[in-house]
Amino acid sequence: MLYIGTLLLMDHEDGAYQIYDPTEQSGDDYDRVIWDSVARTAEMTYSSLSEDYGNGGNYISSLKPGESIQVNMAWIVNENDLNNMYLNLNGDGAAYEFSDSMLKIGLVDIYQ
Repeated sequence: MLYIGTLLLMDHEDGAYQIYDPTEQSGDDYDRVIWDSVARTAEMTYSSLSEDYGNGGNYISSLKPGESIQVNMAWIVNENDLNNMYLNLNGDGAAYEFSDSMLKIGLVDIYQ
């Protein structure tokens, strides 16, 4: 079973959400944007499994009925962006556009 998490930056105004792409912004906030993966995605930088499942990556080989497993994921992010970050766990890896499955399943607001 493959698992993946991605982070989305979104602006929220008047009940509407829009995906925020820092490369399209002007001003003093960003001099440049450096992506942390080869595919230039917002996929998790670190993932670990607490059991000996999988191949050392984001793969769980099997789960028995009623069995559960904890997955830890981490990203390197700008603290200033935390209030605009949402976690996508639907498995499609979308980070720069709304997908049908993302809209159906929903996102996790990670702001603290």
